[in-house]
Amino acid sequence: MVAFSQLLAIPHLHLRLVQSGAGDPTITWVSNTELLDLGSYLEGGEIVLTTGLALAHDDRRWRDFVAGLNRARVAAIGFGIGVNHERIPKPLVQAASAYRVALFEVPLPVPFIAVSKAVAELLRADDLGAARGALQAQQRLLEGARGEQQPAEVLASLAQATGKHLALLGSDGGTLAATAGFASAAEAAEAEVIDLDAGGRFQLAIAGGSPLSAEGRSIVAAGAMVLGLALGENRAENARERERWERLTAALLARGSAVQGFGILAPGLEPPDRVRVLAVQGTAEDLASWRRKPRSGLDRLVAPNDAPAPAPGVGRAWQIVDDHPGALDTALATAASCNLDVVVGRPSPLADAVQSRRSAAGRLRALSPTAPLYTAPRVPAVIWADRDTPILEALLELDAADARDAAGSDAGTGAAGSGAAPMSQRVLGPLSESYDALAPDAMSAEDRAMLRETLHALFAANGQRGPTAATLGIHRNTLRDRVARIERVTARSVSDPDDRAELWIALRLEAAVAPERSQ
Repeated sequence: MVAFSQLLAIPHLHLRLVQSGAGDPTITWVSNTELLDLGSYLEGGEIVLTTGLALAHDDRRWRDFVAGLNRARVAAIGFGIGVNHERIPKPLVQAASAYRVALFEVPLPVPFIAVSKAVAELLRADDLGAARGALQAQQRLLEGARGEQQPAEVLASLAQATGKHLALLGSDGGTLAATAGFASAAEAAEAEVIDLDAGGRFQLAIAGGSPLSAEGRSIVAAGAMVLGLALGENRAENARERERWERLTAALLARGSAVQGFGILAPGLEPPDRVRVLAVQGTAEDLASWRRKPRSGLDRLVAPNDAPAPAPGVGRAWQIVDDHPGALDTALATAASCNLDVVVGRPSPLADAVQSRRSAAGRLRALSPTAPLYTAPRVPAVIWADRDTPILEALLELDAADARDAAGSDAGTGAAGSGAAPMSQRVLGPLSESYDALAPDAMSAEDRAMLRETLHALFAANGQRGPTAATLGIHRNTLRDRVARIERVTARSVSDPDDRAELWIALRLEAAVAPERSQ
């Protein structure tokens, strides 16, 4: 950058400072004018040279002239004396003082072209210095690539050379390394992102208030090359790493104790507190392409399906994703780019990832069962398994709950009394006899009894609406309205076999504990 003080310091120009401005402004160019309003033609940082041809010595419009240049953020005003005015007009000096715009005198016989040439020479020397500094920074970065330079060290060198904040991002959008001020700088302004490899496995994010200069971009380009070299690995090592992560993922989906192995395989990478398990389905070719995509960070928690394929030519796989909107969006976008359908399991702790997997597996039946449907033009499906704990899972956990209750309760306490009522309430909601009567969505005892009777009658008639309406002595339209209410308050469909099973078991469990509640 060329400072205004550098121009004043050139001895052969004999420039004299009449009024100082705010600090030592940076010069970007020189403009000659005799116009009264030049502001709209300027970009900021210019030296504006004038002889005051359009205005008299005591003209009040000098103030408007300076105000317009001040809005344009000029570096300074140079006034040539001895042409139209023997000295700088007093109103011009007063206006420059009021607006804090630097004002200097250009004496005769110094021509304006001499000032312009001097500024051009200063700018050229500054460009050469910046280019020389950029070249030296590039050399330091490239020399560091010969050793085992860590990504954090490369980012620190780039930050020092460019004055920006930088971060290395993985394919899951997570931060692998960053300078200290990157997070706050990225919040203040959107970061610029550069791919470090063709597959998008790693990205370099740059955050800062002002755009990068040409020299800064050349330094960043060299740094990106160094990072790419440091992070690049051969195919054999990539395959071995993918196998290690697949084994870890499979272990996490089978048993929670595998969380201890996370730190061994990925030292320094924090395991997420809560995760979602994604079930991915599509043709075998698309699934293989999805698995081969470059990955880093938590994005590597992928495992093949260990069960038989749902249909010839159709494959499935699993992925554990951090329960964070950014990570989920990235994972879903990657699957969609490979024409794969996804079932998103509900959130769970990493140690209980098997629970999230079970919820996703329970909704796989909703996906296309044949390969030809995946080859036709289509929009990949995304199904969310977010719902209260299914009663099947609760029953699977009942033995453990009973064991804990038995350890701290009197002999004779039954399993149904310790766990059945809460489970049925989670399924039946306001239809449950143990539902809180003070809850905002609670219904009257009469409505609850009517809907429960309707549900019992529907099950007794094997779901047939005609016999059910006849048994209850109501019109089919009335039955339709009651069923719609049941489905709304329970968030379950009587047309879905799994939902029907949950509703029926919940009613039976409540019936089992009814005698205990009456005591």
